[in-house]
Amino acid sequence: MLNYMLKRIGLMLITFIITVFIFFYFIKLMPDNYVPSPGVGNDWYEQLAEQEGWNEPIVVQFGLWLKNIVTEGSFGYSHILNRDVSEAYFKKIPASVKINIVPYLLSVPIAIIIGVLAAIKKNKWQDTVISVWIMIFISVPYFVVGVVAQYFFYWKWGIAPDYKIATTSEFTELGFWYGISTYIMPIIIITLASIPSMARSVRAELTEQLTTDYMLLARSKGLTHNQAVFRHALRNALVPILPGIFIGVIGILNGGIITERIFRVDGTGGMYLDAFYGRDYALLMLINTFGQFLTLVSAIVADLSYTLFDPRVRVGSGKLS
Repeated sequence: MLNYMLKRIGLMLITFIITVFIFFYFIKLMPDNYVPSPGVGNDWYEQLAEQEGWNEPIVVQFGLWLKNIVTEGSFGYSHILNRDVSEAYFKKIPASVKINIVPYLLSVPIAIIIGVLAAIKKNKWQDTVISVWIMIFISVPYFVVGVVAQYFFYWKWGIAPDYKIATTSEFTELGFWYGISTYIMPIIIITLASIPSMARSVRAELTEQLTTDYMLLARSKGLTHNQAVFRHALRNALVPILPGIFIGVIGILNGGIITERIFRVDGTGGMYLDAFYGRDYALLMLINTFGQFLTLVSAIVADLSYTLFDPRVRVGSGKLS
């Protein structure tokens, strides 16, 4: 186990450095469209360009960028936010987490329950209803569902207190419970949009497991159908789904551009668009670097999680025992 973890961590670091350099290279290929405002000098911009070596070859720029991280703990200075990108970005993460954490924690168990029900009731009316619902929500774009929900629940019926989540000032002025109530509609919509894909995967995997020989053996040994399903089949069906569950944590921290635009969330998703349109190289690099780091760490955790659900797997042994 230890040798395997060390190998994975070593490969992760190599992959991380290579992908970060690729990010850096392609970001630097974008044209610099900065135009100083009328009556405002651009001496500070030229000084920033010289400090970060923007006029140097890309390899030299990458080296300077790494040097600043190691020696100064700085990922760069944002010219659109006028402050260090680390300070600006990490302060936005809590806003993204607040809008995504509850839907994620709700959607995973609900999706598993729905997928199990559809598999157990295969080709019956329950399976048909669930399959139709899954296909509708997978086929309709998420932003369409969000906008339609805003129209009916707020503008048409007046059920929702607002079409967007409350800001910090609105929490203070209108009260805590009003602020919390503005999260209800986004949470319901995000949860409903997150369930179908996982539920479909659970149904497909569990349906396959129900037709295997070991299920017949379990039944022949005296287990009831439900006991065989929940003690053996479901556990095996969840094994290939585990990586997606762990990697889904990235979405909680990284936020979502569409979600944050629709519900006016002041999180990290909006920062990415602002950085892209403003050619803010430092902010783009921090966002991509942080996201890639979370992706690689989640992949390692997902691989290790296989041993929790499949006792046959001995990580790093290279064989089944």
